[in-house]
Amino acid sequence: MAYDDDTNDFGWKSDQLLAPGGMAMYTDQIRAIFRDHRDDFRALANDLQGDLKHNPPAGDNKLQAGYHAWKTARLLHQMEGHAQAIITLAAKLRATYQDIYVELPKRREAKAEAKALEKSGRGAQVARTAGNVNDLVRQMAAHATGQGGEQAGQPAAGVPAQPAYPPVFDMFKTGTGQ
Repeated sequence: MAYDDDTNDFGWKSDQLLAPGGMAMYTDQIRAIFRDHRDDFRALANDLQGDLKHNPPAGDNKLQAGYHAWKTARLLHQMEGHAQAIITLAAKLRATYQDIYVELPKRREAKAEAKALEKSGRGAQVARTAGNVNDLVRQMAAHATGQGGEQAGQPAAGVPAQPAYPPVFDMFKTGTGQ
């Protein structure tokens, strides 16, 4: 049989695995096949061990017959264990593929969107903070010179309007009964 890099004995190709739902179908197929093999190996090992105990080789006593039967059937039990390992690994293959090639790009995209929103929100926050500082400086200057100056609610040019805050120094006045 000629060896083909793109296919295997089951007829699966990598582009079929990468198609939506392809990996799930493949792993389900492998798990079903090896579940049947696992069950066959277990049943055959138990039957063989029982038959070999009742038909020991010539010259074996009862203890030797049990040991030889166990030693022979043990290989079928190992095959059963290997089939179970393939079943488990097929499930892990499916989960790993799902996590890395399906979920990871979605998580990365969501993270990039969140970062972009945070970055755009940070720019607006800086502008708001600058406006608040400008208002505070104007209030302090007006209070120190005793001039009215611009009102606290008036934003500086190019800064978005903010809600009016009480003048900072009014909070520290004494003798108001507070």
